[in-house]
Amino acid sequence: MLMLILLIWHKLYNMVKGMDIDIVINAAGFGLVGEFNDTNLDRELDMVDLNVKSVHVLTKLFLYDFIKKDSGHILNVASIAAFEPGPLMATYYASKSYVYNLSMAINYELKKKNSHVYVGVLCPGPVDTEFNKVANVKFNLKSLGSDYVASYALTKMFKKKKLIIPGFRIKLGYLASKFMPLNVILKYIYKAQEKKNK
Repeated sequence: MLMLILLIWHKLYNMVKGMDIDIVINAAGFGLVGEFNDTNLDRELDMVDLNVKSVHVLTKLFLYDFIKKDSGHILNVASIAAFEPGPLMATYYASKSYVYNLSMAINYELKKKNSHVYVGVLCPGPVDTEFNKVANVKFNLKSLGSDYVASYALTKMFKKKKLIIPGFRIKLGYLASKFMPLNVILKYIYKAQEKKNK
């Protein structure tokens, strides 16, 4: 199965690599709610394939080309979930943490080489997309419009902002989490996920 998935990603890359691509946005992903012991393993592995492996492979393939020409933008879409463990959505939170940390590490490597290639990460809160339906959740916070988030992300990307967090309340939550004990954060996230579950 893994070999088939790798072939698909390489096929996608080969289809477009001759088009002088300047921007790659890895935005595909989905979530799954429930206790880790109860959630479907096949569905979780599909999530890891999409949320983690596809971002990893496509970032690497396009980065080779961008480094050669010393230009290009790669924006990986993670989530505000990337910054903490997520009980009742453990695999999803972990997958977005991978995307965040991978992007930050690559960004630093490029900076050390004085490269003009950009790699950054978008970490939104709830956005008005089909995510809720696929994950079978309902957010308590008001979702931001997808048009607003896309426009905001592109503006910040072209300004070379490595970490992009749209929405004042989400930014505030991100900053507050830096000063909160992990046990408090875990308790809060657990309760929030419980409320999401339909």
